[in-house]
Amino acid sequence: MRAMGRPSRRLRRLGKAFAFAEGRLVIEGELLPSLGDKVYDSGMREVGVVLNVFGPVSRFFIEVEPRKGFRFEKGTPLYIIEEESRGHTKRSRR
Repeated sequence: MRAMGRPSRRLRRLGKAFAFAEGRLVIEGELLPSLGDKVYDSGMREVGVVLNVFGPVSRFFIEVEPRKGFRFEKGTPLYIIEEESRGHTKRSRR
């Protein structure tokens, strides 16, 4: 019988910081997130929350409500956290 522990967590690259417009961070997307997913930097510090996904499928963008004090440089990689449980990957939820 296997011990049931906490699922492992890993960062999945969401995309790169593209712009900051009207108080929102825009990410050039590489991975399609769910609305409400938390966004992190490479140090696993929370950057903000996904508000919207827009643009064509071939080159989509992700709108993020940033946390106060967050600063970025264009091209900064950003991530979401996925939890792995019993061999299946499950996206992190609030």
